[in-house]
Amino acid sequence: MFPLILMVCSDIGQIMFVEFEEKLREIIRSSTTYTGQIGEYILNAGGKRLRPKLVMLIGKAVGLSQDRILPLSYAVELMHTASLLHDDVVDGTEMRRSRPTANQVFGDKPALLTGDFISASAMETMCKLGSLDIIASMVQTIKKMAEGELKELEYAGSFHDDIEVYLDIIYLKTATLFEFCTYAPGVLAGLHQEELDTLRVYGRAVGMGFQIVDDIINLSPSKDDNKDPFNDIFEGKSTLPLVFLFKERPEVLKAVSGMSSPVEKQQYIISHIEPGILHKSRDVAQDYLNEALNRIHDTGYCSDDLVRIPQAIIAQIESRF
Repeated sequence: MFPLILMVCSDIGQIMFVEFEEKLREIIRSSTTYTGQIGEYILNAGGKRLRPKLVMLIGKAVGLSQDRILPLSYAVELMHTASLLHDDVVDGTEMRRSRPTANQVFGDKPALLTGDFISASAMETMCKLGSLDIIASMVQTIKKMAEGELKELEYAGSFHDDIEVYLDIIYLKTATLFEFCTYAPGVLAGLHQEELDTLRVYGRAVGMGFQIVDDIINLSPSKDDNKDPFNDIFEGKSTLPLVFLFKERPEVLKAVSGMSSPVEKQQYIISHIEPGILHKSRDVAQDYLNEALNRIHDTGYCSDDLVRIPQAIIAQIESRF
């Protein structure tokens, strides 16, 4: 998924990114067999590395040196990796990026504990930057991510049509880490609060748009996608397209609320998905990504790649309509 994002980051030197990948693997190695195996398994699955790329791009734009940018990049990717391990255990997810999840291969307990180890490694890496402000901001980010997971758990298996609940969940679970990625380099660079706030909003808007697009892709699959189509429905998650469906067709929500089988619910909802709700969802994603573009243009730190990232995200679904 999101292959265009992999192509837009021309401002990141190849040497820097090679060093990033090598160090990432070094950090997750430990004396335990499970941690090394699971860490390698997760990292070898690939991924967009969008969060560390944002750190690198913002870091370069605000004038940080590579020895400040890279530790921050490691930390955010490690935290993201830990959150995936935890989420997959909580959700009982069986496939990710066209491969069995770590919890399916190694078991729930090893996957969960490896997530804890990687999360601690992220904080250890962060401490080396010597900034209490950065550490405090990351702690708040982790708390928000956990709140988002808990809030999603409250609604798990119980579909709803509350758009504010949906937006709150994706902000907490997804966009808050994007927010940190674009805010933290500015803190290390000593930017003024107004500049920091603008960079923070850019990250939040990119994260919100990114998650909405991801949710649309789950309901409009193509052969190039690296995730199970329609699994959000099977897991009982009311993503934005479903919220719009239930708003427009309350009888659909009423019908699935009376069903006990996840498979039956999934098949029934899929049969009622129409292009209109996907278009409406795309428009919301576009609004967030336009906000990101406007915000980054308002700073003195705009670069071609920071403009291309929101454009690349929305481009992933244009061919589906």
